[in-house]
Amino acid sequence: MSRTLLWLLASLAFVSLTSLADGAALKLMSAPNLLRVGTAENIFVECQDCTGGNIPVQIHVMNHPAKTRRLTSTSVTLTSERNFQELGQITIPADSFSKAPTMKQYVYLQAQFPDKVLEKVVLVSFQSGYIFIQTDKTLYTPNSKVFLRSGIHSGGFPLAETISTGLWKVVAKFKSNPQQSYSAEFEVKEYVLPSFEVKLIPESSFFYVDSRELTVNIKASYLFGQEVDGMAYVVFGVMQDDHKKSFPSSLQRVQVITYFDDC
Repeated sequence: MSRTLLWLLASLAFVSLTSLADGAALKLMSAPNLLRVGTAENIFVECQDCTGGNIPVQIHVMNHPAKTRRLTSTSVTLTSERNFQELGQITIPADSFSKAPTMKQYVYLQAQFPDKVLEKVVLVSFQSGYIFIQTDKTLYTPNSKVFLRSGIHSGGFPLAETISTGLWKVVAKFKSNPQQSYSAEFEVKEYVLPSFEVKLIPESSFFYVDSRELTVNIKASYLFGQEVDGMAYVVFGVMQDDHKKSFPSSLQRVQVITYFDDC
């Protein structure tokens, strides 16, 4: 009963390979359908309906497609006490593969019983985790500092005063898996004060000598159309014979208003 339950659980998570001859015990190898490079992986082997003494099993990983080098190996012993079932653990070294990050690469996985070799071609993965990179802003100016966080590491990178503007990229890699890289982008841009125009719109077209006040609305807008939100310093004066004369006592600080033209 325990053997059947273990096999049912294993078959849900693994791709299996079996060998059965007439009247012979069933040999079985189960493994992940994708093996991660540099990470310990479990390989399940079993001999169903076996009796008698211990059964040694060699588990090998060979290079693909040449099958000329053994990349890693381990051995297990199937015993009647454990229902002739066992897990072997392998770790495929990362230095055995091409550095091309987008190239699909495979290995041969073998389980060598005394009278039979089970073999399967398995895809390998260099994804040993994920590195999340974050900067404190998405836009920087020259001579500022980029603060970043990558995994458990945090720090800063000062930008020079004379520097190339445009998109920059922060790149991080696992030391054990240089084929896979993770990145985050930010922009470096010169700061230029936006251009805007100011319009003075008097509420009355005339100012009489005996008038008690003169009201002028101030409208400021950027050249791309957005209203300017800010304060203005205003002083009144008169022009006579091409000469300007201001009244210092009229100096005041006022809020720039949003003005809507009915035209």
